[in-house]
Amino acid sequence: MHKSIIITIPVCLQFIFCNINGIGDIRIIEGMWEIYSVSSKGEVFYPKGESPLIDYYVFDSDSTGTKKKLKPNLNKTFSSSLDEIDFKIRKIDGEIYLNYFSNSNNWKERIKKLTKNELVITNTKYEYHYKRFETN
Repeated sequence: MHKSIIITIPVCLQFIFCNINGIGDIRIIEGMWEIYSVSSKGEVFYPKGESPLIDYYVFDSDSTGTKKKLKPNLNKTFSSSLDEIDFKIRKIDGEIYLNYFSNSNNWKERIKKLTKNELVITNTKYEYHYKRFETN
């Protein structure tokens, strides 16, 4: 009986930890995300007008990938510049970060929440609330 308790407790703690941070499987970040709102210093801003640029995440391995900006076209296709930002996923003190790196700049953003349809990413200035982009 003691062995089952010893095994059960860590498994339960893992589920609790994932739910607190809103992050189950990090790989569900893969795909297209549209900014729903941006928060800064207690203010919330909502994009207006046509659909803004879409952030597109692709994994190269379990912990590395690329992010690029896509622009939706009228004919349900996307335009993209050739610019891509490489990232590496890092876990630091129980938090999950996207560490971006390019030839000219390095920075990190914390994944505050990640579900199938919602993504919240923070950095030192902003908190970005995304919703999964869906083509109609």
